[in-house]
Amino acid sequence: MPTMNTGLVIAGAYAKQVRNVMAAQAKSAGLDVAAAIRGAAILNQKLLDEIIKRKIDKGDVIRIKIDYEVLNGEVQWKYETLNIEVWKKAQ
Repeated sequence: MPTMNTGLVIAGAYAKQVRNVMAAQAKSAGLDVAAAIRGAAILNQKLLDEIIKRKIDKGDVIRIKIDYEVLNGEVQWKYETLNIEVWKKAQ
């Protein structure tokens, strides 16, 4: 099962990083790039809700990891595996 891992990224830029990672993993995961980008958009909507809920600031550093499957050429996220690590910006 493939894993999407953003590496360390400023929280304000997570959405672009998720898109970039999914586009880079598309071929090896058996996806076309358009399907990978659609999958990233769906995940980014869920991540925004989680980031707001956890009160993560745009300047904090985060790392997002989540497993996914490819079914019928589409990304199926395994939300139970979602892990967001946060390093708070020093005040």
